[in-house]
This record gives sequence, structure tokens and C-alpha cells, in this order.
Amino acid sequence: MISDIYTIFVEESAGIDFACRSGCSTCCTRSVNLTTAEGRLIVDFLHKTGKGLPDLPRDQVLLRPTLTGNGLASLYLSGKEFEPEAEAPWLFEPCFFLQDNLCTIYPVRPFACRSFNSTVICAQSEVAEAPDWLITLAIVTNQLLEDLDRGGWWGNLADVLSFLDATNEETASMAAQERLLPTQPLPGLLVVPQERPLINRFLVKVRERTGYTPASLSVTGTDTLS
Repeated sequence: MISDIYTIFVEESAGIDFACRSGCSTCCTRSVNLTTAEGRLIVDFLHKTGKGLPDLPRDQVLLRPTLTGNGLASLYLSGKEFEPEAEAPWLFEPCFFLQDNLCTIYPVRPFACRSFNSTVICAQSEVAEAPDWLITLAIVTNQLLEDLDRGGWWGNLADVLSFLDATNEETASMAAQERLLPTQPLPGLLVVPQERPLINRFLVKVRERTGYTPASLSVTGTDTLS
């Protein structure tokens, strides 16, 4: 189901002329968050290819997020404000899966990596640029992936993989509580009116191909999938 959602996102963004090319790794940093469900895809891929997990960095305190995607959406939907300075800072150190500027887990890379696209070359402009609607679609997709992993955990790539690699269940549970955040159900979607048709089309595709419909599927109070 996760791979189906990945595919639908790619289909919806197919008409954009991205500057991203093989070997372009400016955005491939350690600042990647994901669910444990996505993490399991990576672990399974590494085991099947005989690679095993790399040495994971242990100095992850600064990279641990304070809210999940759905947690942040819930905050905004309830009219509360989020202090940006409370969020984990961006760390520009290269990802530990990067080798010769290429991703060694490319087929199973997290959605955070798949959705980080740019219409300009980041190494030259020092910023990434993308249409507003694509950013909204990426946020919505990330929310669905979190909702799918009910009872799972969400956090930085190194912390999620360390948790999944733990052989002792009690140790893993303690590590998760210290390093990760429990996934949250989808509280609703924050979408401006002009982007609702696109998001509705995306949600319909997800339902038709996967059968997945979150219990609270709505776009800022507007019915979807009707």
C-alpha cells in the first residue's frame, strides 16, 4: 500500500520539469523523518540485498522532532500556534546511505526524500523551489502515510532504524519512547480552496487502488470522496 501511494504521488507531479538528476545530492542530508512502516521497507531491502544497516549516528538529540505531521495539523486545526523554534534544526551532514553522491537505498527511500523535489538546481541557488500545490500534496501524502502506521512510531531516520534493529523488545520500546513520537491519526487536511480539486483527485486514486480511506478524511471541513 505504501508503494502505491508513492506511485500516485509521482503520477500527480509528472508534469513538472524538475532539475533533480542522478548524482544531485545537495538535499540528501541526515534531516529525514519517517514512520516505522517506511523504516521496515528499508530494513527489509537491506537484508534482502545482503547489505545490512550502516553504522548509525548516535548523536541524534538535536534531530528529534517535537511533533509528527498529523500532530502539527491537529494543532493548526484546533486554532493553536506552533513555535517554529521548537522544531529540530536542519542538519546538512550527508545521509549515511549516500555513496558517491548516489542513494544506496533508492528503491525504498523514504517519502521525505521522494517529495523533496526542486525546479532549480539547489547546489547553485542554495534553495529548493517547487509549486505551492506540490508542497501541499506532499504534506497530505505524508499525513496519510502516518495515519496508515497506526500504533507505530515517527522520527528521524537514524532513530527509526536503530529502533527497528533492536533485538531486545524491552530495549526497543524504551528507545522508542526516548527518541521517537507515536504516530497520530489523521485529524483533517489543511488545503486552500483552489487546491481542493487536486487533493480530491489524489485521495480518490488512493482509495480506488488501495481501498484505504481514513476515518476523518476531509479537506478543511469540505467533504471529499463524494
